[in-house]
Amino acid sequence: MGQVDYAAEGGPLGTLATAARTVYNRETRRRVKALVRRFRPDVAHLHNVHHQLSGSLFEGLHESGVPVVQTLHDFQWVCPVYTFLRDGRPCEECSRDHVWPAVRHRCHGGSLTRSAVAALELAVGRWRRWDRMVTRFLAPSRFLADKMIEHGMPAQKMEVHGYFLRLEGYRPASTPRGGHALYAGRLSAEKGVGTLLEALGNVPDLSLRIAGTGPLEPELRRLAERSLPGRVRFLGHLDAGELRRELGEAAFTVVPSEWYENQPYAILESFAMETPVVGAEIGGIPELVTPDETGLLFPAGSVEGLADALDR
Repeated sequence: MGQVDYAAEGGPLGTLATAARTVYNRETRRRVKALVRRFRPDVAHLHNVHHQLSGSLFEGLHESGVPVVQTLHDFQWVCPVYTFLRDGRPCEECSRDHVWPAVRHRCHGGSLTRSAVAALELAVGRWRRWDRMVTRFLAPSRFLADKMIEHGMPAQKMEVHGYFLRLEGYRPASTPRGGHALYAGRLSAEKGVGTLLEALGNVPDLSLRIAGTGPLEPELRRLAERSLPGRVRFLGHLDAGELRRELGEAAFTVVPSEWYENQPYAILESFAMETPVVGAEIGGIPELVTPDETGLLFPAGSVEGLADALDR
């Protein structure tokens, strides 16, 4: 299900109606109660429901007596824009009692309207105490769990339960690896790919392959052509088999993120192919990468630190 775009639905009345459904969707509450009566589930396991189905889903399940397990994938319970990002950098100015800095800073795509709706959605959830309607929260990283508790989520309901992937299809390469590094992921500012290209300029013997697309791609291509001619190859979007092949051929992968990553699948997939990882020391990444055993860590956002790790 794609995100509801309440900033682009048919003028002021369309925007208002969509915003209202984002904050509290009565239809969701009614329908889930009807579904429970028909299906009679023992438990409900939820993922990302805010913004689409709205938190009224929790009320429908709670009123029907169904225990709820919520897997956390981001910071939607404590941050209006779910990412703790402001202007491409981590920000925690919003707190348990104050969500309105997100409006003042227009954190949601620079839009006052979208930022206000996002803040209102979180405020309504806190007022109606949706967190009390969840039996257990599953956080894939210790970092995410601690950050949630720090911002007021109930510690007694929080469990760390990491992601996993099935190993079928992951076969380490039998041929010699190349002498290049691999980045696999979205090409956006918070992923730190710009920092990676800067650092690569200080490691002249290393080449880089980039798998993925995103809004920063044109800018990154120009930077690579200007500063690193012939050393960076953009692969575009890869299917699962193609990505596994690239993971198996690379000397190592790089995860240079500059936001609070949760538990990146890029690292799990790299390890499944027995490929070490150079990772930023931020979010849940240090919980996965053991320095000098499964890879190296460097200070997030540091060109010099990343260049040193790439050189090693």
